Amino acid sequence: MCGKKKKKAGRLLNLGIMFTICCLFLAVYAYSSTTSIYIGSEKVPFSAQSGYPFTDAQGRMQVPLRAAMDAYGCKTTWSEAEKTVTLTKGDATVKVPIGKTYILINGAQKTTDTAALVKDGRTYLPIRPVLEAFGATVRWDEKKNAVMITQNANGELTVHFIDVGQGDSILIDNQDFEVLIDGGNNKDGQNVVAYLKDYVDGPLDLMIGTHPDADHIGGLDDVMEAYAVSEIIDSGAAKETKTYQEYWQAVQDEPNCNLLYDEDMTLDLGNGATLKIIETGDNYKDANDNSVVAQLNYGEISVLLAGDMEQEAESASLSKFGKVTVLKAGHHGSKTSSSQSLLNILQSEYVIISAGKGNSYGHPHKAVLERYFNSGATVYGTFRSGTIMMMTNGSTLSFNTNDPVVLGDAGD
Repeated sequence: MCGKKKKKAGRLLNLGIMFTICCLFLAVYAYSSTTSIYIGSEKVPFSAQSGYPFTDAQGRMQVPLRAAMDAYGCKTTWSEAEKTVTLTKGDATVKVPIGKTYILINGAQKTTDTAALVKDGRTYLPIRPVLEAFGATVRWDEKKNAVMITQNANGELTVHFIDVGQGDSILIDNQDFEVLIDGGNNKDGQNVVAYLKDYVDGPLDLMIGTHPDADHIGGLDDVMEAYAVSEIIDSGAAKETKTYQEYWQAVQDEPNCNLLYDEDMTLDLGNGATLKIIETGDNYKDANDNSVVAQLNYGEISVLLAGDMEQEAESASLSKFGKVTVLKAGHHGSKTSSSQSLLNILQSEYVIISAGKGNSYGHPHKAVLERYFNSGATVYGTFRSGTIMMMTNGSTLSFNTNDPVVLGDAGD
């Protein structure tokens, strides 16, 4: 009898051990639904298709390769022969061999306390050593149950909201990398070209035509005539107007230029800055809703550049947005843009409205100004301040104006 009791007790002990191991296993993989990854203020989206972050046997956070590194702005290649992932961003190249406790940073080997692995057919990387190899700061926020990643900024970045009257034209000057988003109306082209001369040395690295309306792409043919443009992002939408035809012909004629259409992607601008293209759809009846929407991220500062996106596209894409520091108002401060639902997500500290003084559309509308003010944002407008410059070192920001918009500036 005593022997049987011992065997039964042993079986119970084994079952208890197995139960404990199962609980620990489930606890580790529970991170798939509870742990978040933030790059700056932006939450990285994970799904069943991409895979979810989890803690490995060494207690280190593993993240799905593609979702995390695309969000960080890395280019990724895979060598089947070497079982190695190669990541590039700026001047850094990081090679991560599967199953090895080291990584190669620009050819130099660095030991790690865990290894990349393949699980359920997906590649996972240990997030801390890989991103620290790119100069990022990685920390754990216990309150948020999240890994917080800061892309360390290097120098000053300036965003210029160029005064083109009732239109849009935005220059991102990131030291030796410049991006122009829209170029105002036809009549504004030469003024935009003249403005760029103080900031663009050599080719214009990237130009974006947000959508085919004349007040956005009208001056871009002049820009392409004055500057070599290395890369163009277009919305893919066309319009049967002379202005659009002149713009599109200039795009086709631009030599040695890489033409892209808007889709979800993150572009590395160098010095810690990235520009995320947010695909909000291309089949809306209103061309405004087909706008190229971009988010600039630099250290802890983020700027959402919304083109003329209106509430239909906003509503369909709310899950793609997060908290930002600055919002460039959609559609020149029209009440048909900047829905309360979007503003609740963005929680922007500042809003910039690009609009013409006394314009016939009544921009900015009173209803949208009230929404901005009620959200606690400080609002600046080109119709009031002229060209607005935002300067940031990635931690703090400042503007060249201290003359905010008031409700009395509403045009309707």
